Amino acid sequence: MKSIVLGAAVLIGAAGAAAACPNWQLNGRQTYYTTGQDLWSPNSYSVIAGGSQYLPNCGFQNVGYVVSDPDFEFRIDGLQGYQRLNIRVTGTCDTLLLVNDSSGQWWCSEVANGRDPSIDIYNPGNGTWDIWVGTYNPQTCSATLTLETF
Repeated sequence: MKSIVLGAAVLIGAAGAAAACPNWQLNGRQTYYTTGQDLWSPNSYSVIAGGSQYLPNCGFQNVGYVVSDPDFEFRIDGLQGYQRLNIRVTGTCDTLLLVNDSSGQWWCSEVANGRDPSIDIYNPGNGTWDIWVGTYNPQTCSATLTLETF
């Protein structure tokens, strides 16, 4: 009987932890509609980076902290004419970038160009893009997300 109760408690605990992980199905804290042409010139957005969800506890191999709901939800159309979408972050602390793209694929960058993460997605698809701006350590900091097409 003890092992059944303990097993149930472990399953409930695991379900609770998973529910707090980054979830692309939640609404973004900031939502935008844009096009590939709009992003031909870099578009930047302010954010407070970080959160309480530790990525390795959520099954990610990358180390860092994010919030559960996306910091940004972008509906992007007109990407078919662009070979590359660059998503990058600059911050006042060591930041990370987590993206769930329009096809449902996850992308993560902890460090690029020193301490600022950047992700290049080639032949990006139209649709909804969910983006989290996290931190390597548990503290939060001011950051800027930039999207640009090429």
